[in-house]
Order: sequence, then structure tokens, then C-alpha cells
Amino acid sequence: MCGVAALVGAPHIGADVDAAAAAIAGRGPDGVTRWSDESLLLVSSRLGHWDEGTAQQPFVDGRGGVAAFNGELFNLVELQDVLGRPGASEVEVLLAGVQAQGPEFLRRVDGQFALVARCTAEGPVLLARDRFGIAPLYWAQTPGGVAAGSDLGAVLALRGGDATANPAGLTAILAEWAPTGELTPFEGVHQVPPGHVVTVTPSPDGVVLGVARWVPPIGDPRSGATCDEAALDALERAVRDSVRARLRSTGTVACLLSGGIDSTIVGGFAREEGADLGLALCLQGDDLVGERQREVADALGMRLVQHELTPGEVVDTLAHYVSTRRVPLVRLGPVGMTALARRAARGGIRGVLSGEGADELFAGYDSYRLLAARAGAFGDPKRLPWAAFGAPEFGADRGPVWARSYWRGLVAFSTGAGARRVDILRPVADLLRPPLREAVLEPAAAAPMDGTGDPLEARRRLDVENLLGAYLLTVQGDHAWMEEGVELRPPYLAAPVAEWASARPVTQFVRIDQGKVPVRALLPRLAQRRPALAGLGFAKAAFRVDVSFVQRDPAAFDRLAEYAAACPDRFVDHDALTHRIEQVRAAGACSEAESELLTFAASLGILANS
Repeated sequence: MCGVAALVGAPHIGADVDAAAAAIAGRGPDGVTRWSDESLLLVSSRLGHWDEGTAQQPFVDGRGGVAAFNGELFNLVELQDVLGRPGASEVEVLLAGVQAQGPEFLRRVDGQFALVARCTAEGPVLLARDRFGIAPLYWAQTPGGVAAGSDLGAVLALRGGDATANPAGLTAILAEWAPTGELTPFEGVHQVPPGHVVTVTPSPDGVVLGVARWVPPIGDPRSGATCDEAALDALERAVRDSVRARLRSTGTVACLLSGGIDSTIVGGFAREEGADLGLALCLQGDDLVGERQREVADALGMRLVQHELTPGEVVDTLAHYVSTRRVPLVRLGPVGMTALARRAARGGIRGVLSGEGADELFAGYDSYRLLAARAGAFGDPKRLPWAAFGAPEFGADRGPVWARSYWRGLVAFSTGAGARRVDILRPVADLLRPPLREAVLEPAAAAPMDGTGDPLEARRRLDVENLLGAYLLTVQGDHAWMEEGVELRPPYLAAPVAEWASARPVTQFVRIDQGKVPVRALLPRLAQRRPALAGLGFAKAAFRVDVSFVQRDPAAFDRLAEYAAACPDRFVDHDALTHRIEQVRAAGACSEAESELLTFAASLGILANS
């Protein structure tokens, strides 16, 4: 994977190409190169994982075609065969493919990418992003055309001018923990949505822009598709093949072992393919999660690099993350992943396999069981065996009595209301300024529906087509890992695995006690060959990086409070925030709502001074 920055159209005053190159340099420690002509500037940084073909970027074909991309094509040989170009590099294959077939060629790709390509000297420039949004791609209009890049800092440097906060982007961060769709934290700067292409066509008046899907939306499940043993055989082959392809590298690739079932299954297939290194993150003093990760590594027969996160490192890394990524946070999970990525990079690890995507494709979130229960999938919604639901995603440490009340209360809500992440902030909404306050307090909308009227299928479409890309970008994925020079590779998001999942109805993936039923069915198969896996339990752990953890170190909390106090008053009521900080400090603890508020305010304070 690499980084890319581009300036389309006539050069203009204010573009800082050196700053753009510096912004993407961390994504490609193997070198930064530039290319330009009268109407296009490309900057590329490279993190090499293999050297097939002419790996140098930007790639120029000698006939007016030029391209640079960030990502990996895991079915490169297949694509070479389709185009009749044996031995061609990834970027050469992408350029030749879109030259021959247009953006529809991208439907053949099993991989992750952000592509900038011009097929002819006078033709439009295409900005395309992979179907799930694993690789980021931002763009903004400039006085003479368009600036684009893998990094917000690169786009802002090429665009020039002031970086003004975008209320809609900040609202999305509060509501969904990350910018969604085309939104970013800055006015006039957009994401290329996952599975879309932005076409930039030069014209006498500047450029003409078009945005279109290159991949169709998730279709309706196929009639008759099942999860029987033959189907599970096919799923096992697809996941194994995906893991094998994503282990390919001239450098070291590790498996992220969180202690959960998704990453354990990925690790199991990786071990069978010869991988022997695991990577894990735990909190200082959290013996439960740390020991579980060690148990998983032992059962897999893997060496484990385990990073113990301290409160002081959380605050240091938050400042580093926000000032370099230019994205405010509302939760501290990305900070933990960034700290782990930095540890991995110091150890020479260049790629990491993770379990991302399984919850979205295979209905792993509690919201799916909640919707199924309301729809009567498990019986009369008023008389369900509440203990059978088990511990929820949040509050797993509160005990079974609380868990039963939690499920009973949520299922009893109106069937049209959905559980929202933003509702967590309601107790502190009065500390936010408009329009952020109104976004938190507005009534919950009806649960998403699709043309079939099935809330479960509608929920999966929303998760896969909108929320997954945002989550991969900010919460767990690219900005945490790639900008530290480590590539995140999620095997569950391989095209064959996604096609298997989307062909089947969500109802086949959900039971009263669990989701992801087909994924869970892979574990006993692995355990036949590695019996130690059969003895592992995967109860939900109360693993969370939050401000309560930071409070264990008073000096670290004081620094976080200083960042929060620097938040501009147009976003939060400064006096009320200062008073709340003192209350939290005196109590020695904070609620989840207070943790999110302080993280958000601290992020905006860091941005205001960077």
C-alpha cells in the first residue's frame, strides 16, 4: 500500500506540493516520487509488499495514460490474464483495465485501493475507491481544478486557503464515530464514497465533475441459498484463499489477535498457511483481555507481540493522531490501534491481517438480534427468554441481571426506533453548541428499511455501504495503521467472501444468543486440526480505551483536560465544559457520555492549535 496526492487542472497559487508530499510520506516509507505535465500533478509514496512488474509510481504508459494508486490487488495474476499482460504491475493493470473497460473493470478486482488515473492525455481523470472503502481518497475543488489524496492534510495543502470546520462532518463524527458518505471534518473537502468513482473532466471554465457507483449496491439474497455443510465448505475455501492472498509480502505480515472469534479464525487459517506471528493490544492492568490474547496465540501456536497501552501513551497518541490525520475523534479506540501500529512498525511488521468486516457482512452486531427479536424471529417479543441473549456488546461486565433488563427494555421499544450511537451523548448534549446539540437531541428516526420491507436486510445494507467505510477509515483501519507505514488487510472483505455473505439472508446468520453464525461455524472446523482452539471461550470482554482509563494517571488526565479546554467555544460551551472537567476530576471517574464529550473536545482543541 502507498499514499497518493494529485492536482488536476491548471496549477494555481497556494498549492503547497512539498507539504502534500510530506503528508503522505508516512504511508510510504520506501520513497516519494512526483510526476507532472500541463494539466496533472501526481505524488506517490510507496510501501512495497512485492516487486512484480514495474512497481514505480506514478506509472506512465507513454501514450498519455498515467496512474498512481494506494492499495493491493490480491488477484493480480487473474487480472493480468484477463488483460493479456503477464508480469504487469498492479498500477499498470489498473490503468490498462480502465482504459479497456472503463470503471466497470474495477468489479473484477479483489483488493483494496484508491486510484487516480488518466486514460489519455486529453481525457478525464478518474478518482476511484474500493468497494468497501478500505483505502481512503479525499478530494476538493481548487480555483483551477481538483486536489485529491489519501490524506486530508495533503488535500488541504494542495487546495490552499483556510481549513474551515464542516458542521455536517462533525455531526457525523458525533453520530457514527466517523465521517460517513462524502463527508469530512472540513468545508469543501469530500470523500470519494466506497465503491464510487469521481470523474474530473477538464473544460474551458475549469473542470466538470461527475460522481457514480462503479459497483452495484448489495442485491437481494439469492433464493434458495443456504448455510448447509456444502455452503460452509465454500465459505471456508473463500476465507482460506483470502488469508493466503493477504499473507503475500516480501516483508513481515502479522495477524491481529484481539482475543475475539473473528481474528482467531483469521489467525487459524493464517497459521495453516505458515504465518506464525500475532499482534495484540491490551490496556495496562487489564489482565482479562491480555491473558485471553495469550491463550489464543498459544492455541494457534503463534509468537505474540503484545503491546500494553498506558494512560500517558493514550494522550500522546491522541495528539499525534488528530494533528496528523486531521480527523477529530469521539472515542479513543483509534488511538489504541495507532499505538499498536507504531509498535508494529518499530518491529519491522509491514502488514496486519484483521477481523474487520465480519460483523457487517455476517450480522455480528447486537442490533441485528434486536431487530430480529422485535420482528418475532425468536418468538413473542413480549415473552422471550431474556437470559438467552447473553451479555450485550456494551456493559458485558455488569452481570446477567442487568443484561436481561437491557434486552427486555430495548426489545420493548417501538419497532420503528433504532438504537443510535449518538444517544450515548444525550446526558451531555447541553454542553454542545448548535447545530451539534440538535443532532444529539433530535428524535430517533425509524429503523432503516429497503424495498423488501425487511429491517435486517436494510440494516446490513446501511452497515456495509455507509458505516463500514467510515469505520475502516477512522475507527479501526487505514488512518490508524497505514499512516504509520503498516498495511491493514481484512480477509473477510475479500470479494468472494463478501459475495458468499450477500447471497444469503441475514436471518440465516442470527440466533437469539449470537450473530455471525456461519463465521462461528468455521471455528470447530479449525479445531479438528488444532484441538486447543476448542477450549477457547469468546465471551464479550469489557475492553475499551476511554477517558476513565486515562484517569488512572492524573498527569495524563490533566494533559487531556488542557487539550479539551482549548476547544473553540463555537463547538462547546467553554465555561460548562470547564466545570464538567472539574467534576470528573473530583469524582475520579466519568460516564461514557463524558468520555465521548472530552475526547471530542480534546480533538478539536488539538486541531485548533496544529
